[in-house]
Amino acid sequence: MERPPLQTSDNGTQSRCRIFATGEMADLICATDWRNTAVGSIHQWPDLLLSTVNMLLASQQPMFLWWGEELTQFYNDAYRPSLGADKHPSALGQRGPECWPEIWPVIGPLIDAVMKLGRPYWSENQLIPIFRNGKLEDVYWTFSYSPIWDADGTIRGTLVVCAETTGKVLADKAVLEERARLLEVLQQAPAFFALLEGPNHVITMVNPLYLRLTNNRDILGKPVRIALPETVEQGYIEILDRVYQGERYVGFDARYDAFAGEGLPPDERYVDFVYEPLRGANGEVTGIIALGVDVTDRKKSHDALLQTEKLAAVGRLASSIAHEINNPLEAVTNLIYLARSAAMSTETQQYLSDAEVELRRVSAITNQTLRFHRQSTSPTTCSAEDLISSTLSIYQGRLANTHIQVLRHDREHRPLLCFEGEIRQVLSNFVGNAIDSMNSESGWLLIRSREGVNWRTEERGLVITLADTGIGMSPTTVSRIFEPFFTTKGLNGTGLGLWLSREIVTRHRGHIAVRSSQRASQHQNRSGTVFTIFLPYGESPQSIDRNPGNPYT
Repeated sequence: MERPPLQTSDNGTQSRCRIFATGEMADLICATDWRNTAVGSIHQWPDLLLSTVNMLLASQQPMFLWWGEELTQFYNDAYRPSLGADKHPSALGQRGPECWPEIWPVIGPLIDAVMKLGRPYWSENQLIPIFRNGKLEDVYWTFSYSPIWDADGTIRGTLVVCAETTGKVLADKAVLEERARLLEVLQQAPAFFALLEGPNHVITMVNPLYLRLTNNRDILGKPVRIALPETVEQGYIEILDRVYQGERYVGFDARYDAFAGEGLPPDERYVDFVYEPLRGANGEVTGIIALGVDVTDRKKSHDALLQTEKLAAVGRLASSIAHEINNPLEAVTNLIYLARSAAMSTETQQYLSDAEVELRRVSAITNQTLRFHRQSTSPTTCSAEDLISSTLSIYQGRLANTHIQVLRHDREHRPLLCFEGEIRQVLSNFVGNAIDSMNSESGWLLIRSREGVNWRTEERGLVITLADTGIGMSPTTVSRIFEPFFTTKGLNGTGLGLWLSREIVTRHRGHIAVRSSQRASQHQNRSGTVFTIFLPYGESPQSIDRNPGNPYT
């Protein structure tokens, strides 16, 4: 090992420097004339100061020493880069407050607590801006302040063991900011997203669309089979297990019945989705990425359009059959007329009269069927009595079979300018729903027409009220009956009837009101539903907002 360099002592003789470490700062300490500083000549330094400085210089950990009441500074090679050219080498031997005026209000009280009370201090990644490289820089430090005790219990200095962590802190901040940006993108993404980790498929990350798919349940941090128990019966757990083995899975129009609450039917949803294995750096699967879109509305729209097209085809077929039946009906009616003229028996005459009545009824039904499905390109005038009669004739058989009594009050005879076929369709939807809501044993349907006023516009118009004694609707159902594709009839309903009815009435500048009750007891039944339709008389064709294109717009 090299000997310490020679140094001139106070009496003018040369002796070896008492610094045994090597390096830039060791050489600088040996070359510095300490006689004009608070610590005095290096040959007079106490053993505690010498041992502390030698220990500091020999360490590769950045270290700093404040010594004595003057807080004379020492530091090693590892600490020197943190000072910059603005403070090095002048910081060596300088008093602490003179070297660090920009941060002394922050660190001064901490050093004072160490020197006077022996109270150590430690901090991690603390922001302490310092002046270096010609400007005040934000610098982050992890450091400790420790008292240096003499043998008699006196505190002689403060030892600082530190590390500048600016690069790490800024890098961590950049990672966090990028992660936050990606999370924000996922939050706003038009697809649902979930991250499942581990073989138990613990849900660790989701976005709002995924929460909406699960009815906003508390699912984070829970395995799928616990957070979403319905997935077990629906077979999704088995799929996740296969994906965790590395098998990618894609589903289209997959049905998912989400739990909606105790006593409530499941929320039927349809999704297009992909389960993608999440692999770590070593290629092993650590989790699953679930990504997809809720296509419930699309699926219901598609199914409803198919159903609507089927109904339209049936309607066209019924219209065609009615048209074909009409001609032979006229011939049979004429033959019965001739037979009645020739028949002698009173009994035969009665049979022929009954047959003629029934034929006229069949003829009326076929004519109403033709009128019901006949499309019009311009509004025409018609009476409320005719609109109601033609609609009821279609349901005469169902009304008779279900023992439903119809009560009519035709109080308005002023003609209405409208698209006759569309208004019949509206009335048909309401009458059909009323029949469906009543049991097959009894019930009554009240249909009343009268003149009314829209007090918002002061327009006069026709008011048609339809009231039934059916099972009624809950407030939740009432609030949704005009939503497209909402139905309480399951596969027997499309969810388009009332929505389309409101669209038609709105185009006629009218409105629909509804009241419903489910109050029923053993002795009295007050359940039922009342629909009220208001239609302005529409004296001019321009008063009706007609879209000759798609009838659903």
